[in-house]
Formats: sequence, C-alpha cells, structure tokens
Amino acid sequence: MIDGLRGLAAVAVLFYHYMHFAMIGTDHERYFQYLDYQPARAMFGLLYDWGFYAVQLFWMISGFVFAAVYLDRPATTREFVVNRFARLYPLHFLTLLVVAGLQFIALQQVGHTLLYDNYDWWHFFLQLFFASDWLVGTGQSFNGPIWSVSVEVVVYALFWVLREPLRKFGAGGLIAVIALCLLGNLFSSVSRIPNCAFYFFVGTALFRLHEWLHLRNGAGRSLICAVLTLAGLAALREGSGLAREVVAIPALTGAALLMLAAVENAAPRGLRRASSWLGDCTYGIYLWHVPMQLALMLVILPHGNPAEFTAQGWVLAAWLGAVILAARLSFIWFERPLRERLRRHAEAGQI
Repeated sequence: MIDGLRGLAAVAVLFYHYMHFAMIGTDHERYFQYLDYQPARAMFGLLYDWGFYAVQLFWMISGFVFAAVYLDRPATTREFVVNRFARLYPLHFLTLLVVAGLQFIALQQVGHTLLYDNYDWWHFFLQLFFASDWLVGTGQSFNGPIWSVSVEVVVYALFWVLREPLRKFGAGGLIAVIALCLLGNLFSSVSRIPNCAFYFFVGTALFRLHEWLHLRNGAGRSLICAVLTLAGLAALREGSGLAREVVAIPALTGAALLMLAAVENAAPRGLRRASSWLGDCTYGIYLWHVPMQLALMLVILPHGNPAEFTAQGWVLAAWLGAVILAARLSFIWFERPLRERLRRHAEAGQI
C-alpha cells in the first residue's frame, strides 16, 4: 500500500512538470501564460500547483522503508551499498546518457538546450556521481529531477552511520537527529541535504511509532492519525511556507503512512498487487519523464508550439499513460534484471 502511495506521488510530479511543455528555452521563469495550457486544470489544479511536494513525500517514505529494512536487521555496509547502487545507478546512468544525446540534438536543431541549461562536462561529471545538487547554486542540468536523489544518497550514508546510535538511544536519539536536521535548514541556501534529512528521519520516526502502535490497540493509532491530520490541516490553513513544510507535510504524510502500514496485510489482494505494480514504476516515472518530454518537444518544435499541442486533454491522458508504460517496461526489461545481476555478482564476490 505504501508502494502505491509512492507511485501516486510520482504521478503528481508528472502533473507538476507538465508546465515544461510551455517553457521557452532554459529559463524557468519565462513562460507564456502556462496556466492557460494546462488541460483539465479545474480537475487537476492541485496537482499542477503542488505536485512538487511529492519529493518530500518520497523522502519520508524512504525513511520509513529504510527503518523497516535496516534498522533492526543485520546487514553489512557492503550489502547496503550494493543494494543502493543496484537500485539507483543503472537507470540514472542510462537516462543521463539519453538526455545528453537529446540535448545535443536540440543544440543542432533549435540552437539551445531545452528545459535545463548547464550543458557542459562539469555538470555531466556531477550528475555522473550523484553530486549535482549537494550544494545550492550549481544549477540544474541534464536530467533535472535527479536533484532529489542526489541529496538523498548523502542522507542514505548518514542513516547508515547513525544506525547503531539510533538503536542505542531510541526515540530520544531520533528526536535529536530530527531537531538537528531542522536546525540545518537554516543553511538551506547552501544545501538541500538538511531538508531531505529532516523528512527522511521523520519517516524513520514514524516507522518506530508504527511498531509501537502495532503492539497496542487500533484506537490509539486512529487517535494519533486524527491528531496528525488535524494538525496538518491547521498548518495548511495558517498558510505560511514554514507551517506547510515543517508541520503540514510531515503530519499529513505521517497519518497516511501510519494508516497504510496498518492495513498493508489486510487490504484486498488485488489492491496490494496494484500498489506494488505502481510502486515498481516509481523510479522509472521519475527519471524517464524528462527524456520523454525532450523527445516530444524535439518532434513538435519544427512544426508548431509544444504548449498548444499538449494543451489538449487527450494529449495529457496519452502522456500519462505513455510515461507509466515506459516506466513499467523499463522496470521489467532493464531495472529489475540488472539489479538482480549486480546483486548476484556481489554475492559471488565479483564486485
């Protein structure tokens, strides 16, 4: 069920990035009334406007899942690194090469790159090693959405280093880490890593809360979820960015994670399979949608305006379906086989 939530968050990113079709060149501020080119805006306005907050949801889910998989289970550092590399790097490397090729075509065809600038060897090198967004100001480039993974891999390492202290100091240790991450957000103009770490370790704390509630009655879980939901809605009503990011997102996502974790095994089999299916597509949706946007824009640009073409409702539906299909095929034919092969080589001592 949580996998399904992650998949839906990836779809929300697709809606938010639909504005890319209305972008001129690489300047994110230069739109030509892009709101007028968003099909079915009355229905999907929330996703168009707020879909970028799906990234914080990804980070919280990662913290929850990592706590479930690694916090109290034996695993070596080598196993951890191999698992993360096999999960993340192959598709990242492939889509990086695809975007580099498409941007080269754009330079020849229209005289500039599309969506993102900084088309140079330095930014390629940074993306190659997941280092593109460790510091603010380096500028988005190539496959732009990888920025959130770039900062998250640093938090993975931090989680691994803190795993033993978190076991030892329990809830107090987690609260201290979350407080330090929140304090680190004062330096958000330097790096987004503390922001990612805040959401990640809130997710870790939620897993611990889930474990504690699992040993008690369901009424306690329902009460906590109700309190979190009310707190989140109150923070949204307050309206400030700080209330939204520090209270509303953690509280509302936390309530959803606790409830979904509680019904994970009791949910109908078909719903669990659908959630797993969509969850498997998440990484592919996230990394393939920009290359696919670039390819479509390169096809349309010689003949017309991409924004006008994609403003049609059937194009939105076809676009969503095409990206999800591409992500599914990527998972079946590329991500899963290569991941399993890398893990087998690691187990055999060949890596």
